[in-house]
Amino acid sequence: MKALFALFSLFLSACSHSISLRASHFAVPVVGENQWSGHAAIVASSETRVTVIDDISSNPPVRNKVRINEDFNAGDMFAANNIGFDASLSAYKGIEIYMDNFLWGARYQFLNNGPQTGVWVGSLQGAFGTKSESTDDFTVNQSTPQSEAKSSITTSQAGISLGYKFQNVVPYFSYIYEAHKIETDVKNNHGSFGPYTDDGIHSYYSLGLSTHRRGLRIAAEYSYIDIKWKESNQTGQGAYGMKVGFAW
Repeated sequence: MKALFALFSLFLSACSHSISLRASHFAVPVVGENQWSGHAAIVASSETRVTVIDDISSNPPVRNKVRINEDFNAGDMFAANNIGFDASLSAYKGIEIYMDNFLWGARYQFLNNGPQTGVWVGSLQGAFGTKSESTDDFTVNQSTPQSEAKSSITTSQAGISLGYKFQNVVPYFSYIYEAHKIETDVKNNHGSFGPYTDDGIHSYYSLGLSTHRRGLRIAAEYSYIDIKWKESNQTGQGAYGMKVGFAW
C-alpha cells in the first residue's frame, strides 16, 4: 500500500510538457476565381498532442519516448487551442496565399480554375511556419514557476487535393505531408537543460466537403493521420474538423 501511495504521489508531482498540432487542414482543390478574392473562417478541429518531456522538474528532465495523445484531460476538449483561424487571398489567377493556423503557404489550382462547374478540380500546396509553446510548473503559494519548459516548433507542409466542383460545393480527397522539428529547453531548480530535439512526420489522408462561392463559407473534413516520430512507435489518429466563415 505504501509503495502504491508513493507511486501515486510521484504521478501527481510529475509535470510533463506537450505541444499541440491541429489535426485538420482543409486542403481544398479550388482557389479564388478572381484576383483578390479570398475567405476568412473560424476553425474547430481535433488536435494531436505530442509529449516530449515526461517530467520537467527532475534532474535531469525525464525523457523516454515521444508520446502521442497520451497527455490529455477532459478540459482539453474545450481548450482554446482547439479553435483556429484560416484565411486565403488570391494574388493571381489560379494562385492564392493562405494561412492555416500558424502556417503560411501558397496553393496552385492546376486543374480547371475558373467559374465553370461540373468539372474535376485539383490543387497543389506548400506551407511553412513556426510557433512556441511552454509549460510552467508552479508549487502551492508560489507566484513564480519552479520548473519551465519551452519548445520551438518548426513545420513544413506539402500537399495535393483532388475533387469535383458542383454548383455550390466541392467534395474532395487530399493528402498532406508535414515535417515537424521541436527544440525544447528546460529550466528547473537543478539548472538549465537542453535543447532537446525531436523530429516527426505526419501524413494526412482527408475526405472533405466545402462550399466555394462568395458569401457563407462552410467546410467539414475527416482525416486519418499516420504519425511517425524518431523516438516513438508509429501510430495513427482519426480527426474531425469544421470551419465557418465568409468568402468574397
